[in-house]
Amino acid sequence: MLFNDLRDWIAGVEKMGKILRVSKADRDKEMGTIYEIVARKLKKSGVSILFDDIPGFAGHRCLFSTYDDPEIISATMNFSLAENYSTLDVVRAYKEKIRAVSPIPRKVVETGPVIGGRYLGTDHGVIMKDPDEGWVNVGTYRMMAQDKKSISLFISPGKQGQVIRKKYLDRNLPCPVAVTFGHSPLLSLVFGTETPNGICEYDYAGGIKGEPIEVIEGPETGLPIPAHSEIAIEGYCIPGDNAPEGPYPEWPDYYGSSSRSEPLVRVKSIMYRNNPILLVSHHVRGICFFRSLVRSALHWAELESLGLRDIKGIWRYEEGGTREFNVISIKQRYYGHARQILHLFSQVPAGAYAGRWDIVVDGDIDPSNIKDVVWALSTRCDPAKDISFIERARSTPLDPLVFDKEKNYYNSRALVDACIPYEHLGDFPRPIGASEEYLEETYKKWQHLWA
Repeated sequence: MLFNDLRDWIAGVEKMGKILRVSKADRDKEMGTIYEIVARKLKKSGVSILFDDIPGFAGHRCLFSTYDDPEIISATMNFSLAENYSTLDVVRAYKEKIRAVSPIPRKVVETGPVIGGRYLGTDHGVIMKDPDEGWVNVGTYRMMAQDKKSISLFISPGKQGQVIRKKYLDRNLPCPVAVTFGHSPLLSLVFGTETPNGICEYDYAGGIKGEPIEVIEGPETGLPIPAHSEIAIEGYCIPGDNAPEGPYPEWPDYYGSSSRSEPLVRVKSIMYRNNPILLVSHHVRGICFFRSLVRSALHWAELESLGLRDIKGIWRYEEGGTREFNVISIKQRYYGHARQILHLFSQVPAGAYAGRWDIVVDGDIDPSNIKDVVWALSTRCDPAKDISFIERARSTPLDPLVFDKEKNYYNSRALVDACIPYEHLGDFPRPIGASEEYLEETYKKWQHLWA
């Protein structure tokens, strides 16, 4: 099932029973609160809410999107799931998908279905071109509306977009910026996660989709904009042209980085479809399954690209913002194997940003099952011997434990070895319960009981 744009995606997901339509909800408080009730109190996994007939905004709609459902993710990201899949099966399937991806260059078309014509940017794509290397980066960097013609743009230090923008501003040059609001959720999933440096997110998404992403050239900046975008703007960041921005409810589940001066985008061009849909990401504490899935798969694929094998699974917990509490399961092959994996797990690019707790467990532990993980921590980890630390690791001003928000973005990491000591694999007490093989055999034999 391939989706070309947001409207295709809504139609497909509605057939799956995962769209809730709501009319006449107030934008200031009700829309976000309704979404939080659905996600937290009613626990409706993967349900997106399409708000229509918004008071004061006739003809405009907002989709509070969620991809926290494996079947929605597999349809959006163009991969298949087996029957009776587990969380790790989904991670593994997506990991294999991205390992096989060959980027497909974007396709420039004459036009798309567009006409000229607060925190606006939460599930969007900020488009910039590297002035030296010529490649295009598209990332989800938060944007707060300042007035009718300007939007502030916060980019966390070290992110690709921040590096590109700084190149222009350091040379006292305006930085061209385009922004897409409301596009295929495949693009949202790619824009919001780590893509290898120098590879355009459009091309990466095209490789996942299996066909080029269609773009138009922005009339003001010439930057590539998704042809099927609901709303798009263009403008420039001007050196020294800043305004107060923030705070904003960030991924660690706090209002991150307080309020401070950030560069403005001075808007020069606006394009939109009839009855446009603004795609919105409303963060709810501890609910971001799709980011756990995507980041776990990317992390796994990167470690395997280094030649590391015997990885049984990786899970980056939603409750840790998909960055701060990460678990890897391995089959130990030699002395020091667990510690080697643990250090690499913590510090490869996919895992180095804003982590806190990195844990390695044996292959009989499901890293996505917190009960398994706590059991391993409780029975296989000797705190005095099996916990080590990395200081001055990479963090972000969004980290609530980074108190110097202006210049020092360090944190520390706990590296926790919760594996059976390698020298005791042969004489460690045997766990109680049936083996996984016998559980599966019995499950199949008595399948009529679970139907």
